[in-house]
Amino acid sequence: MSRESFRNKTKGVEMKTAHAVILGISLVVAFFLFGVFFYAARIADNSINVVGAATKRFDSDIVKWRLTLSRTSDEKALAVAYKALQTDVESLRGLLKAQAIDEKDITLQPINSNRVYGPEGQTSTFNVEQTLIVITSNIAAVEGLALNPAVLLESGVILQNSNLEYLNSKLADIKMELLSEATKDARRRAEEIAKNSGASLGTVSSLRAGVFQINEPFSNEVSDYGMYNTQAKVKDITVTVRAAFKIE
Repeated sequence: MSRESFRNKTKGVEMKTAHAVILGISLVVAFFLFGVFFYAARIADNSINVVGAATKRFDSDIVKWRLTLSRTSDEKALAVAYKALQTDVESLRGLLKAQAIDEKDITLQPINSNRVYGPEGQTSTFNVEQTLIVITSNIAAVEGLALNPAVLLESGVILQNSNLEYLNSKLADIKMELLSEATKDARRRAEEIAKNSGASLGTVSSLRAGVFQINEPFSNEVSDYGMYNTQAKVKDITVTVRAAFKIE
């Protein structure tokens, strides 16, 4: 064999050896990565993910009554309209006081005057308005006036608009109670799943509470940002808790 042929043959053996080494290293890395992903997948699968829920029905104990009184006048008689509106406000305060509603529960907003334009754009009259906000636990007294506007009309009070909102002063406590119940419900669900799969339930690995949905009873309306219906006096509040438990 010539020297040149020997060198070529040696070079070929070296290239094959290098390729074999590279292939071997690649296989080792591949098996290592596969093992890592397989182990991670096993860890991820070694848990139970559940959603717990809790609902509670409650009555409102606070009412917020927002109402606007109004008088109409031409520009020359605005001063008369202001005085008439002040009289209306005092009449309403008297009615509220007669229903045992405290003065501190009544808030007055500034008076507003709005031009009323005629069909050709001319100013014809002015609406003089004042808003009052009543926040009290005496729901029956407020409803007796708000839901019976004839009583106000008999006193000369003219309502521009009226709106009732029903609230609860212990809502924060109700939410905490509900979160506890939803968490317990999540564990009960996870225990049932584990029992039927022949596993035992371990510790919780993650918990995430959802938003609160507060609606009138038997409503299925929900929102990603939560709901708070203030129009219904009786409400249902619901919350969910997403939980992950380790299994052993």
